[in-house]
Amino acid sequence: MASFDYIRDMPTLRIVVTENCELCEKGLKNLNFLNYFFTIEKVDVEEGYQEFLLRVPVVLYGKKVLDEGILDPNVIFRNFIKYR
Repeated sequence: MASFDYIRDMPTLRIVVTENCELCEKGLKNLNFLNYFFTIEKVDVEEGYQEFLLRVPVVLYGKKVLDEGILDPNVIFRNFIKYR
């Protein structure tokens, strides 16, 4: 039987989005391949992330902002390594 323990050990990124946000939708599509390296949680800005209301989409690792606006996977990886 295969073990999937590695999935639990993957770092979690939160992507803060809001409704009817075209930039958020594009950002999520651009980051699909990050699912191989991270656990991705999509959260709504209204769920306690109001400070990011004018900055969505925002990618968070813990409390650190890895990228915002036009999301770039290279920037996210670079900042993840920097903040890790």
